[in-house]
Amino acid sequence: MNLRKYTAVLLAVCLSAAMLTSCGKNSKSDKLVQNAVELYDAGDYQSALDELIKVDENDLKSVKPEIYFFYSGETYYKLGDYENALEAHQKAVEIKEDLFKSWVTIGVCYRKLGDESNALKAYERALEYDPENADSVGLYVSLGSLYISNNKPYTAIDYLERAEEIYPEQPAAHAYLAIAYAMAYEYEKSDEQLVLASAYGYEDIDSVKKQIEIVKNG
Repeated sequence: MNLRKYTAVLLAVCLSAAMLTSCGKNSKSDKLVQNAVELYDAGDYQSALDELIKVDENDLKSVKPEIYFFYSGETYYKLGDYENALEAHQKAVEIKEDLFKSWVTIGVCYRKLGDESNALKAYERALEYDPENADSVGLYVSLGSLYISNNKPYTAIDYLERAEEIYPEQPAAHAYLAIAYAMAYEYEKSDEQLVLASAYGYEDIDSVKKQIEIVKNG
């Protein structure tokens, strides 16, 4: 489940505008960050990073430090450097703890690095700050899938039903619900969710069927 695609354009616009809320002239570091944001928005992530690593955090005047760390984290993430992405986003939420998007990326980075426990915590923190964000459906689905892998089907069902409530046509929510209901011995509901997942175009429906068979025969 891609948690990052739903609000990328809107987020970029909002954050770019937020950088210029302070009074005063731009410093050299401000200009570096602004250049980096333009390069990031254009998809030139390596050039964006080249600008960001030149920034002196103490020289920022109009750019908010959490925005600098946010874009550093997002740029590292785009380049596949999950450890540095994680570190940058952690600095961002230390400054402004309610940065929903940073908590999302923190969770994704932890999951990429194989730390499901901290991924769960980060996703749950994100939902504390903005449970109705456009990305929240993806978060609920990701939390559901993580709780399935941790053999906690009832907790998974709670999150996945919330995703289904917000976005009834979300195929992954139905696919994971099919698995979670099977784990909870609710086979009729599992069958219903499997039909919905297929109807809404879940791409790997055969894999879901195999997982359900393993659960039923396990």
